[in-house]
Amino acid sequence: MVTVAALDKLRPVDPLSAEWVTAVFLGVVVIMAMVNMSAPRKWRLLVRSMFVMRLGKQALREEMDLQDRAFLGLLLAGTTILALFGWQALTLHGQGTAFPVLLGVVAGIIALHYFLIRAVGLVMRSTLGMEEYLYTGFLIFMLTGVLLLPLVVFIAYRAEWRSWALIAGAVVLLLLLLYRWFRGAWIGMGEGIPLRYIILYFCAAELLPVLLVLHHWRSNPSPLFHS
Repeated sequence: MVTVAALDKLRPVDPLSAEWVTAVFLGVVVIMAMVNMSAPRKWRLLVRSMFVMRLGKQALREEMDLQDRAFLGLLLAGTTILALFGWQALTLHGQGTAFPVLLGVVAGIIALHYFLIRAVGLVMRSTLGMEEYLYTGFLIFMLTGVLLLPLVVFIAYRAEWRSWALIAGAVVLLLLLLYRWFRGAWIGMGEGIPLRYIILYFCAAELLPVLLVLHHWRSNPSPLFHS
């Protein structure tokens, strides 16, 4: 028999499925739908650019336009989903971080890489190659959002699927990161940049931050996998 005290007892609130999370999902879906309606050709161009190793000057002029609303919309969607996945992982990890703060961090990292790659291109006198690598990075951020979207939905609303969805998301991020580096090395060597400079850039600007994150993650094991 259910007592009055039991009925009055508040059910535990799951922060991963809060109403604002649903609002973020809807916002991302609306952005993608608007891009599909207003610029359906953009999807085909992005998919084609994702799976070719080198892009021509014309493709860069036509597709990489930071004033293009479709391009910016997809980049915003990818950034938002990536930040949301990070917030979910940190929450399950027992580390409370506000989502707007994490979204700002991800956006800041993207902006920092933008200016860093521009500067490296000027120093190495390979502005076209660095422009191509920069565009590749934007593409991967967009693809990350598309691939992580179903996983962050599972994490939010299916508690029993969270362990494998979190692992699958980490694998997706790792594979896309390796693809980004491989394609970056291919572009750099194609532009005549010495391999030692390419390795130095990756180690200093991209690999070191990833290793620091992994070290922090391993030193603070998640209760999700040790319950």
